[in-house]
Amino acid sequence: MEEDKEESSKKRTRQDSPPATAASLFTEDLILEVLSRLPARSIRRFKCVSKPWRDLIADPVHRKKLPQILAGFIYTTYDPPSVAFASVSGRAAPVEPSLTFLQPNKETPAIGKGKICYVVCNPATERWIELPPKPQAWATGFNSGKRLAFDPKVSSHFHVLGFPETTIGVESYVTGVDIFSSQTGAWIHRDSGLVEEITFFHGSGAESVFFGGMLHLVGKRNRINIGKEYAMVVVDMEGKVWKTIRLPDGSSNATIGLSQGCLHYASITQARVNNSNKKNDNLATETTLVP
Repeated sequence: MEEDKEESSKKRTRQDSPPATAASLFTEDLILEVLSRLPARSIRRFKCVSKPWRDLIADPVHRKKLPQILAGFIYTTYDPPSVAFASVSGRAAPVEPSLTFLQPNKETPAIGKGKICYVVCNPATERWIELPPKPQAWATGFNSGKRLAFDPKVSSHFHVLGFPETTIGVESYVTGVDIFSSQTGAWIHRDSGLVEEITFFHGSGAESVFFGGMLHLVGKRNRINIGKEYAMVVVDMEGKVWKTIRLPDGSSNATIGLSQGCLHYASITQARVNNSNKKNDNLATETTLVP
């Protein structure tokens, strides 16, 4: 009799207890893994599910793993020279595009006074560091400019890469790579692992993309009697792995970019079109996009 009463009490206890929700059975890591695969707008809606979910999504560490809504673009103009912000959300610029915090004042030393130096900064936090100079023994030949390799989703550390070039006659080509690591605070040099002689673009078309732990750049092959051939060069952060990808179309106005987890290449070809009704010729533009 006593056993029946005890069993009946256990049944009532189980019935009175609220069932566990599916979300409560997930670990934080599993929830973040699921949220990281959703659009940014969905992430914002899920912040309203509960206070624990709101705190989970708003955590600064977790936000690095989640999609972010694009606020706008920082761009430069040449006439007159300036830096501006173009908003795509209708909101004010979240950062100061002119980077006024880099200007010397009483608290900060003069940057680049009397010398050429390179600075890496975060406009959102207004934190910056000046890169140390490379060893004097490396300061030979022309350098095609510095490229930043950084992915906040993978690591808080960054790399800066410079590509020394040598010139023979009217042609120049990359001979190696100088790599600065924020983790070690030092530069290393590696000779080029390219079989062919390739020149990287300067100015327009000089974009680079850090993707999959490798830096991607667009350049031109220096091959005699074979017109213009363009290629994408891929190099790792130790300068030991070099790859070349032949591009189907080429132009000095070519550009590369990252979108939805894929690397894209776009080539813009311009040609003048005669128009008998107008005194000035028009420019026809054709864009080729390769995913």
